[in-house]
Amino acid sequence: MLDNTSGGGAAAPAAEAWGELAGALGALGEQISAPPFPAVAREAADGYRYLGRLAVLGLQWAVEFGDPDFPAFYRHDDDITKWGGPNVDNRYLRARVRAGNTYRLTGNASTSYGFVVQLNQGDMHLDEHGVYGEAWGQDLVTDDEGNFEMYVSAERPDGVPESNWLSLHPDTGIVSIREYFNDWANEHPGWFDIECLDTEGRAPAPLTPEVMADRLREARRWIDRSVRYWHDYIDTARGDRRNFISPPRSVAAGAAGIAYGSGFFDLDDGQAMLIEGGEPDAWHWNFLLYNLSWFESLDIANRVTSLNGHQMHVDADGGFRIVVAHEDPGVPNWLDTSGLRSGMVTYRYIHARTAPTVTCRLVPLAGVRDAVPAATPVVDGGARRRQIATRRAHIARRFRQ
Repeated sequence: MLDNTSGGGAAAPAAEAWGELAGALGALGEQISAPPFPAVAREAADGYRYLGRLAVLGLQWAVEFGDPDFPAFYRHDDDITKWGGPNVDNRYLRARVRAGNTYRLTGNASTSYGFVVQLNQGDMHLDEHGVYGEAWGQDLVTDDEGNFEMYVSAERPDGVPESNWLSLHPDTGIVSIREYFNDWANEHPGWFDIECLDTEGRAPAPLTPEVMADRLREARRWIDRSVRYWHDYIDTARGDRRNFISPPRSVAAGAAGIAYGSGFFDLDDGQAMLIEGGEPDAWHWNFLLYNLSWFESLDIANRVTSLNGHQMHVDADGGFRIVVAHEDPGVPNWLDTSGLRSGMVTYRYIHARTAPTVTCRLVPLAGVRDAVPAATPVVDGGARRRQIATRRAHIARRFRQ
């Protein structure tokens, strides 16, 4: 039967929810450049961009990807839609799921470094910390070309290897995929798909004002909580400390086998932070920079704001030296602050068999050469431009194709 209902009162639930969302965004726009948020011009400008990004992300996630009976993978935490401290060596995908359904995941990631599938309750900033299962790509049964098929369901389907099945916990709301990239010059993203077998071959019901209202209110809550939660998260972690770095540890809602370490820099002109450590025996490891107020990674395509183990220069003694500075010191392992006086530096060790101690100290920018081994290569302007060109090309392959 055709729905010929006119608008007006019939659309009232959605109209009301839209007004609430618009009001919440307006209020956040007024608050985001005042305490406790930063009043510094650069960070305030970044804050308005961040709010716009979250609005897009929250609305798309709630409205366009809000039906667990007809799921699809949604890419987030890329080079644009950043929140919650993303790993810049990852492509993040997520889809809605619901207990009682059976889901089939298919894909092929043989062109990338690897991936992990994880079952999550929801998002940390919504106080949904549950992690109910995960499967690493290298443990799945695949065909000769790397294609895989796995299931997420209450019971394992007949004939499906145990490695290719995840038990669907009743509180699971999200299936997420983290695809890893180590060699940015040569690795390419794979493909992934998800289907709900209970609705296979059918179509979702048309959107109603009531359903739209629920999704708009979900988006409003997601956006509002994200802005406040991640600012407070970083502010609490930093406290009154400056120019320090902590040992690695596991975190809530993180994947198993990943240890995280973090620190904060506060640099005047002419200063640099020198981070030193031994090369870990790890499947993957990296160091990267975030801004303070929004927990966003910095520009990963046009600046060297991250380095992983494949990209890192390791000295003959088995150690690495990273220089965090506003200006290029001409050494291989420079992390560019992009002009931020203060920021966060984090590192990840994934499937690490060793986790050597990491330390940091302030050095004069002009004295960096005296602080690193004499054999450290010199990186001139041409070499740096080639390094950035490789980064830009990889980010285009990962997120634009």
